[in-house]
Amino acid sequence: MYFNKMMAGIGVCSLGLASSAVFSADFNMRLSHGDNESNPTHHAAVKFQELVQEYSEGRIDVSIYPSNQLGDEQEVAQSMRMGTIESAIVYTGNLVPLAPSAGVLMLPYAFTSSEEAWAAMDALQEPLNERISNEAGVRAVGLLEKGFRVLTTSDKPVRTLDDLQGQNIRVSPNKIAIDTFSAWGIEPTPMAWAEVFSALQQGVIDGQENPYTTAISSNFYEVQDYITEIHYMMWTGPLLVSERFYQGLPEDLQAAINRAGIEAANYERELSARLTEEAKDELVELGMELLGPPEDEAEWQEKARAIWPEFYADIGGEEWALEAQRIMQEAIENQ
Repeated sequence: MYFNKMMAGIGVCSLGLASSAVFSADFNMRLSHGDNESNPTHHAAVKFQELVQEYSEGRIDVSIYPSNQLGDEQEVAQSMRMGTIESAIVYTGNLVPLAPSAGVLMLPYAFTSSEEAWAAMDALQEPLNERISNEAGVRAVGLLEKGFRVLTTSDKPVRTLDDLQGQNIRVSPNKIAIDTFSAWGIEPTPMAWAEVFSALQQGVIDGQENPYTTAISSNFYEVQDYITEIHYMMWTGPLLVSERFYQGLPEDLQAAINRAGIEAANYERELSARLTEEAKDELVELGMELLGPPEDEAEWQEKARAIWPEFYADIGGEEWALEAQRIMQEAIENQ
């Protein structure tokens, strides 16, 4: 299919560029992430690698370790706190246990379009950095996104909240996802990622929620029939650098990393948006029915936003949560 062929082509190109540079560096960075080499996450890592080399004039060498080669995301985040791993791209939900303040990016229906999300994340990056540096010893030099976590189901299409009732939906094992689906009237099933496909295949669960591109890369089209485009949560993932490593760099190299991080994030966002649209076309070709947004999405949004105060204690406290909301809302209004 076109999407898969394109991703394979990008992967070959990226790997070729990544492996071509040979130079003597003053500093070495290992960059870990959990996805394979066809995923937008990896292409962001490769772009960051190239830009760091350019802007540091070869004084920093970035080596990329995909597919959790250095450990799972929470283990890697711990290692960055200690300074034993220099950088990583981590799903926000896996950073929250160490840096609760990052959870403001996961508030359900905080934004409803990629453009809103980009504006909000850019405005929030500096104040968020100050907090996650204190909480987890890391800084976000770029904030990535891979689209909204849309709902896939088998057998029964979900066009309204009533259609959701009685469905057994897998969610990420975090409080925000669990409580949001509970607010919609069902008891979701938290489940480790590695178990999801087989659970769908065996009918243990009826559906799950992840970006469109994941429906292809994880072959969900083989075991799911429908996609409902809910906009409750976007996949966000900070491009993180260990604070210990960062503070050990001269100012000009800190500036090089800052610049590379922002540009790599912008590159990945544009790539992700394009691949999301191509993934939609391919999923239709593969036999899935794309239902669009729920007919009553305003009700989904109202119920989800009503429980925001329940999360404040777990995402850095009420004062920070309200301040972050103000920053994000102003950025959205001024985009």
